[in-house]
Amino acid sequence: MTTYQHTLTIGDGEYGALTDALKLMIEHCDARIEAGEGAPYYANRQHCHEMLNKLRAAPAQMTSTNNFFYNR
Repeated sequence: MTTYQHTLTIGDGEYGALTDALKLMIEHCDARIEAGEGAPYYANRQHCHEMLNKLRAAPAQMTSTNNFFYNR
């Protein structure tokens, strides 16, 4: 079976939105599992947890800075 890895660069706002979306998906999977449904919710829940852990562990790279020093 062929598998792929993906590299993704996201901004601060996208990081927050993705984190929230993953948490919401985990909640959805938990509700479906509690309702007696298994597949694909167990796998999806696990993948979302793994992605959240990767997001939290990923080093942040500064791409711009502000310099408010005004020199006359």
